[in-house]
Amino acid sequence: MLRINCFFRLKYESDVDQVKFLARELIEKSRKDAGNIAYDLFQSATDPKVMMFCETWESGEALKVHAASEHFTRLVPKIEHYSDGPMKLEQFEF
Repeated sequence: MLRINCFFRLKYESDVDQVKFLARELIEKSRKDAGNIAYDLFQSATDPKVMMFCETWESGEALKVHAASEHFTRLVPKIEHYSDGPMKLEQFEF
């Protein structure tokens, strides 16, 4: 199994609601992807502009299919638009 933690920082705190709106659709559709075990968004309790997607996948192949999906390729760039720099991705195997 794979755990993906994807950290990003928003340019403006006022964008939090818009990012959560976009993330809701991404989460809902990603949870239906084959091989998905968990998919959540967290907001930092110490810095409200810092957010993290936390995903768990059965395999690397399932993750590849997800990364090519319509909802991922459409919504992630929209979320990145609000980010202050690139997303930081950490991948763990367990």
